[in-house]
Amino acid sequence: MKILLTGATGFLGSHIAEALLANDVNLMITKRSMSSLNNCTSFIDHVQVINSDNPIWISQACSFSPDIIIHSAWTGVLSGNRYDWPVQLSNIDFMNSLLYIAEKSNVSKFIALGSQAEYGDFDGIVSENAGLFPVNSYGYVKSMVSRMVGSFCDLRGIDWYWLRVFSVYGERESNQWLIPGLLTNMLDNMAGMDLTLGQQRYAYLYVKDFANAVMKVCSGKAPCGVYNLSSSTVIELRVLLEHLRDRLNPAFELRFGALPYRAGQPMLVQGDVSKFVKSFGHFENTPLNAGLEYTITYYKKQHESI
Repeated sequence: MKILLTGATGFLGSHIAEALLANDVNLMITKRSMSSLNNCTSFIDHVQVINSDNPIWISQACSFSPDIIIHSAWTGVLSGNRYDWPVQLSNIDFMNSLLYIAEKSNVSKFIALGSQAEYGDFDGIVSENAGLFPVNSYGYVKSMVSRMVGSFCDLRGIDWYWLRVFSVYGERESNQWLIPGLLTNMLDNMAGMDLTLGQQRYAYLYVKDFANAVMKVCSGKAPCGVYNLSSSTVIELRVLLEHLRDRLNPAFELRFGALPYRAGQPMLVQGDVSKFVKSFGHFENTPLNAGLEYTITYYKKQHESI
């Protein structure tokens, strides 16, 4: 099986790459000139790499003739860019290139990562049948591109799967997100961190279970369409952060209530994954405490290597 993977230098994409290679996939990845390969050290010698800033990258990808394309790259994921329309709309051109490659290569399957942001500020357990009410350009463009992918693939007989990703945690996540940011602050012996009251409940999915789910889509056969990817269990944010503090630095001050909730803050964020499980099988194998231990160990090693 030959697979073209975008976004392999990122948090989610690097774990997808590892899962694919563990299943003997012939893998080609794309990267940009400015992208670091720090997340790719475990597999970079076992993949073909093409630079998507190079004008010939499309012809290189077509020559590879992938059976499946997995699109996990996205420009403007961080919170500071989620309201930036020019940044978000730039993703459409890249998607057009991938769909061109898909058609020229006669791919059998096209898999892309969507986001819970497509649903907007929902509060509760949301299914794929829920309405889409994105509150920022990131969620709006994601939902627009999902329809573009579906229409293109349906017209050409390509199986397509749009995976709406909820909260994922684990090794190699950027320090700009909450869990790695907290761990880094504690390892740096910072005095504390300002937080909301922390009453929100999130369904945190361990990243290797997420990658396992993507592998199941690659190897499985199910009706085309949108599928949620979320943990099936939730934890209160305050409980999660207190666990990390007690495990790593009990003296660290978690200043709950120092920050207000943002307008429209949902208090329960979870995806209904029954459709995915029915179609592809169970994918969540890592208990939360075990996944957190793996994550803590990773960031401790990273900190010690500095």
